[in-house]
Amino acid sequence: MGAVDDVILAAVVHIDPNHPDPGWGPLFLALLGLAGCVVAGAGGYLILALWRAHHEKKWGDYAIGPVFLAIGLVMTVVGFGFALRLL
Repeated sequence: MGAVDDVILAAVVHIDPNHPDPGWGPLFLALLGLAGCVVAGAGGYLILALWRAHHEKKWGDYAIGPVFLAIGLVMTVVGFGFALRLL
């Protein structure tokens, strides 16, 4: 046990309350924002593709595109808004 007493710490972390460590949160929120962009793009594509489709359209054909678009926009705003500290 004598060797353990001789250990010297090379660095000590002090948490500064004025500059807190953000950790991994902003990265994952930015990834959520990017995923939201993909979902919103898919929603926009669904709107155009199902609008031009030549088949008997039901109410779901008109609703699925805007639903994907809205979910994607919400994901994008929340992800990038909190990652960049805009919200």
